[in-house]
Amino acid sequence: MWLEQETERRELAGLLRSEMGGLPGEICTGIREAVAEYATPCDGLQESPMRPAVEQAIFSFVDRVAEPSASSSRLTEIFRLLGQNEAHHDRNLNALQAAFRVAFRVAWHWTMGFCARHELPSETVAGLADAQLEYMHELTSISVEGYLEASAHSPEELAELRLRLLGLIIERPAVPRQAIAELAERADWTVPAEVTPIVVRPGVRLVRSALTDDVLADPDGAEPRLLVPGRFTAARRAMIEAAVPRDRIVVGVTVPLEEAADSFRWAVRTLGLITEGVVDDARLTFCEDHLLTLWLMSDPQLIDELARQRLDRLADMPAGKQKALTETLRVWLESWSTAADVGNRLHVHPQTVRYRLNQLKESLGDRFGDPEARFGLELVLRAQRLRDRPALPGGRGGRPKRATPLSAHDVTKKHSALSENRETHTVNDRPYGSGK
Repeated sequence: MWLEQETERRELAGLLRSEMGGLPGEICTGIREAVAEYATPCDGLQESPMRPAVEQAIFSFVDRVAEPSASSSRLTEIFRLLGQNEAHHDRNLNALQAAFRVAFRVAWHWTMGFCARHELPSETVAGLADAQLEYMHELTSISVEGYLEASAHSPEELAELRLRLLGLIIERPAVPRQAIAELAERADWTVPAEVTPIVVRPGVRLVRSALTDDVLADPDGAEPRLLVPGRFTAARRAMIEAAVPRDRIVVGVTVPLEEAADSFRWAVRTLGLITEGVVDDARLTFCEDHLLTLWLMSDPQLIDELARQRLDRLADMPAGKQKALTETLRVWLESWSTAADVGNRLHVHPQTVRYRLNQLKESLGDRFGDPEARFGLELVLRAQRLRDRPALPGGRGGRPKRATPLSAHDVTKKHSALSENRETHTVNDRPYGSGK
């Protein structure tokens, strides 16, 4: 102790006690003016626990100056309650710690004036400074303990907080990152830099015990959702497959946390495209493998409108002929290959391909030779092909299965018939439009 003699300690404590009657009010005013969370007057237990806490802290400090072994049980109780009060009001510790800093500054400013008035020796002034600083650290620690005790949640409460957190992360328009960080702190969840969303079919039961503690889950939503911190590693894959043991899983694109809503949207759409038969059904489907498909299928009505505009010159043809021409055009545009190669892909004779391409050139005119127009045609035809795939059971619509490929004998017979019908325009056996 910086004052060795008991009489010295008691004398100093008496002086402090006689002059510090207005100090609690000064400290409360300083806190109220500097910390927005405590802007209401702290003049009673009903309005705020701050005033009694400040008073008790000052009186206990003076008691400790007089008798270092004085009991501090009442002080501990009050400051633990102060920390608990912050947790109950859904505040983090920033405001409380700021209040402690203000209290120390005001108290030390008062102490300096007290020491000057009584011309106390420098050793006493330095001792008071050290004692006040140590005392403030002690009170801060007690309040933090109380805060942590009150912040502890039951498993049910923690699950509810994390469900709310997941909803906040994927909310649009996006909420401020600070709001997510504060709720994450209450939910005991470390905010990651990037995340990987997961969706499964409605009604699928998740094995929650298989999930690690850092995975956020909404098992009862329209599409059950999981949010995995970080990238989808082999360990994460094993965990998700164990949590969803007998059903399809769609893995979203790994994105920064603030873009999680977009990745969830892509994953949900991919799940729908699987049901519609557009994307192949699989145990595990990665959205990043189907981004072009997601883009092409983002607006089916727009596909129809583009098809009407780009292929309007074929509209008067019989449906069967339209289908044959557009399928040939699609394969040719996608492969940009020879008539022989396109014929192999379509299981028709190369001469048939040449004839159809000549018909298309005559019908489409400048669109057939313009690169930008050809690009638009290819996008439309790709999208139509994706949309016309057979849907899975329970999906929307359902398209006829593709025709069985023709045998070599059938191709020869069909070619002979086509020859008789004069489908034999001359086109060289190179990529059409190559100029060679």
